Amino acid sequence: MSEPGAEKHATLEAMLRARENRVELQNEFRLKHSCAVVSYTLNIAGPLKRFPLGDRCFYEGKKEIEKQFGRKGRFSAESAFSCLTDAETGLECLWAVDADPVKLKSAMAAIEEWHPLGRLFDIDVIAKGGNKISRDAIGLPERACLVCAESGAGCARSRAHPLDEIQRRTRSIIEAYFQQRDARFIAKNAVRALLYELSVTPKPGLVDRWDSGAHSDMDFFTYIDSTSALAAYFHDMAAAGIAGRSSQNIPPETLFARLRCRGIEAEEEMFAATGDVNTHKGLIFSLGIICAALGYHGFPFPNPDTVLQTAAQIAGSALHNDLGRVTPQNAVTHGEAIFAKYGVSGIRGEAAAAFPSVRLWGLPILQKAIANGNSYNDAGVETLLHLAAHVTDTNIISRSNPNVLKTLQINLQTFLDTQPDNAAMLDYAARLNDQFIKDNISPGGCADLLAITYMLHFVTT
Repeated sequence: MSEPGAEKHATLEAMLRARENRVELQNEFRLKHSCAVVSYTLNIAGPLKRFPLGDRCFYEGKKEIEKQFGRKGRFSAESAFSCLTDAETGLECLWAVDADPVKLKSAMAAIEEWHPLGRLFDIDVIAKGGNKISRDAIGLPERACLVCAESGAGCARSRAHPLDEIQRRTRSIIEAYFQQRDARFIAKNAVRALLYELSVTPKPGLVDRWDSGAHSDMDFFTYIDSTSALAAYFHDMAAAGIAGRSSQNIPPETLFARLRCRGIEAEEEMFAATGDVNTHKGLIFSLGIICAALGYHGFPFPNPDTVLQTAAQIAGSALHNDLGRVTPQNAVTHGEAIFAKYGVSGIRGEAAAAFPSVRLWGLPILQKAIANGNSYNDAGVETLLHLAAHVTDTNIISRSNPNVLKTLQINLQTFLDTQPDNAAMLDYAARLNDQFIKDNISPGGCADLLAITYMLHFVTT
């Protein structure tokens, strides 16, 4: 798909000429292929015919039309697209389609009717003989006005609405659709990341498809319940990021206060789903911020470093203030107690520093392993081992002490320095799992960073 272009204005003469050229192309395709032609443009009022959001809208409609052509046994398109016109007067696309033109019009009109952007799609069907199939021929009334519920043609003739009102309405339709779609996309991939992290096997000391690791109070299905409960939360965090940027122009540094209350609700939803078992508290915080950062940037999403820097902006100042007030006497969570005792900031410090472990180890290791042909599972095992060798995991410290963590990391790094093959990596992880279960060790912080790594890989590559 072409990237949405810059803003382009069209003169009246250019628009009239484009209309004539479109009719000529329609006739050429109809005669050349001896079949019906589908012609697609956007309904964009005024001289500004090209702008990034409008181009994205066009390609969304193009994709929906080609879905119809791709459905087996329904229609036979001459090619993926017969002709794409890219001009300041607007994007246009033509297809030659061997099909009953009335049935074809019904399918195209259905897109115009059901799709949230459909009112902006202008999809014509020209029969083999040259006659344009009307909406009346398939039992549909004329299209309603973009602004009101009256006749679109009538409002256009009488100029019932000022141009700026029509343009605002057009942009609001497109913006609302893509904001909702982007939020759903981000949330879907957050859930996917949690399920991938859960499913990676073997994961030393952690819940996976083999066993519950060093956790006697949870299993694989506890995590599925927790993940399902958090889907709406990730959507809300993405939507908050989108709203903060697009409609309220809130600096990322001030966004955290708006996110915190929803995060507390998400923790309650997690505990309700798991019977008061803490499965994802760390990821509610960290992956929630990542979702908000992705939403703040919007599509096309930037590179992972930019996303993580924005996450640090969102979380940084608030987290420094939180940790600055922690003492051994008022520490509430395990993370706060470890910070008060050892000065280790855990996932909060990772977030405030733009997740250095993900940038330096998580993503490079995962993406290299996948590029080398490893499965997502095996790449995840390798990534987790590298993270465990470098991350000061407060989950391990809370179950033992910093000296135990240091010894584990020395042993892990010694093994990784041998540059083991995939089979050796999996065998080592399985043996380490037995040891961690025996010693009641769980690298839960590294597991959270693995989920973030998967998330950024899914969304930004």
